[in-house]
Amino acid sequence: MSTTIAQHWDAKYLISFLYYFLADSDFVVNQEEETVVKRNIHELLVNVFFSSPEEKENIITEVQTVSKQLDEQQKMDLIEQLSARVDIPWNVYEYVVNELNEIAKADNKVSVEEHALLYYIRLKLNRDYPNRSKK
Repeated sequence: MSTTIAQHWDAKYLISFLYYFLADSDFVVNQEEETVVKRNIHELLVNVFFSSPEEKENIITEVQTVSKQLDEQQKMDLIEQLSARVDIPWNVYEYVVNELNEIAKADNKVSVEEHALLYYIRLKLNRDYPNRSKK
């Protein structure tokens, strides 16, 4: 399958995809990770992007369907494609990185695959954020 993705895939789709991909990157999604992913996607879509329940369910369904159709390299290509065209503001970038770290640590260990994918995601999503606030 080609990694070309529909034009309507925006930050909501990209970030939801990242959450699922990270949880599955070590090929084991245990109950703790599944719980954290579901909670984090709900918080992201409802509390950050203000998605309706219907939109949330549509995004989750589409992201899971696409994810199951792609191999690991195609998933990496998808991240590269989407991160090049989807603009994520600094505050959302920080939020997503924290949520991804929580997903990776949900089972009390961060696998080599999760660590590598976290690095790749931060590398692809990170922009030159000149106006970000310094903490």
